[in-house]
Amino acid sequence: MNDENRKPIIAVVVCGVIAVLVLVFGVSCGGGNNNAAASWQAGFSQAAAGGTLKASDLVAPGGQCSAAATQLLVAGSCVFEVRKFGGLFDLGNPTKRARLAPQQAVTVTLVVEGTRTEQDVSAGDTVSLTFGTSGGQLGITCRVVGACALKLLEAGG
Repeated sequence: MNDENRKPIIAVVVCGVIAVLVLVFGVSCGGGNNNAAASWQAGFSQAAAGGTLKASDLVAPGGQCSAAATQLLVAGSCVFEVRKFGGLFDLGNPTKRARLAPQQAVTVTLVVEGTRTEQDVSAGDTVSLTFGTSGGQLGITCRVVGACALKLLEAGG
């Protein structure tokens, strides 16, 4: 057997030894119960919760609409583009979430992954927003004369 044939076999053996060491180390440190693994399990569960949708993730169409800090201002009707996110290999959060709290009655239209939904929302109510890595659109139509303001809040609170 020459050196070229041995390299792949050596690499597989090294990977196998590392896998066995990780398994043995995990079992011996875990003590056979879930209490020892609670900290890293909590970390994985938080990863699935998703990130927070912020005003900086929204592209305002300009003119009559703006998104700054935690407030959206809309004069009549606007469609905000939600930027794509996730990075080079989509290793970030799989979703971004927020709650939208209008101070006046509005109609909220979402386009996510090609699916369009629409909901009338009264002042004081909230709408949950969830966008995937491909982004989408957030449409706001004021149901009152003049401009309307909406708060962008953290999801789940």
